[in-house]
Amino acid sequence: MNSIFSPSLENKPAVVNGPKVGDILVSVAGYEASIASWAKVVAVTGKSVKIVRLPADNKYTGCGGMEWISTPATDRIKGDVETKRFTPDGDSYRVKNNSYSNYYVWGGKPIKCYNYH
Repeated sequence: MNSIFSPSLENKPAVVNGPKVGDILVSVAGYEASIASWAKVVAVTGKSVKIVRLPADNKYTGCGGMEWISTPATDRIKGDVETKRFTPDGDSYRVKNNSYSNYYVWGGKPIKCYNYH
């Protein structure tokens, strides 16, 4: 049977482990750097999530403050609630952070960061 829809539209991937309130998300990006950004899911509505951004709890490890271990400061928020779409990613999901990075569900381990600018 012929279809006017492309196969990619007919067989869209499903989100297996979709977003849940309380999920901690992490985005790692940087130009000549690797800097973690944090967020928390505070509501799930259809194909969107409502998130609040979390400050980082950084422990500096060397190189004059250019290397650190980052974890989310889950007891504080920074900014307002934002509504963002989520999309399937493997057996989980991702949320667009900005034009150059995405949030993913955090695995619970500290993130090694650096900024050598």
